[in-house]
Amino acid sequence: MTDARGLVEEFNAAWERGDLDAVVGFLSEDVTYCPSAWDGPAGTVRGRDAVRAVLASQLGPGPGPALGAVWTDGERAVCEWAWAPAEDGTVLRGLDVYRVRDGRIVAKDVHGKITTPD
Repeated sequence: MTDARGLVEEFNAAWERGDLDAVVGFLSEDVTYCPSAWDGPAGTVRGRDAVRAVLASQLGPGPGPALGAVWTDGERAVCEWAWAPAEDGTVLRGLDVYRVRDGRIVAKDVHGKITTPD
């Protein structure tokens, strides 16, 4: 069985490849996904099929966020990420917080904020 760090690192590698099928393959059937509210109201998406539909709109051609190291404690994992600076110098950065059970991601909570240049 893959530990939480290995699982999230494999999930991130699939994300960076833009491989939706592989990304979704790491999710449990009863996964919950809570995206941050920087682009609208925050909410919770439940179930693999519903999460797949949301992630399909997020994955695609073009650069994505730079994903950082993964830190774990038991069945919990955290990964930093940051988008390239926008034209005005602001950067969207944040943390993804994962819960893992039985070799699958059961929850992914996204916490992000927009930072301004110094």
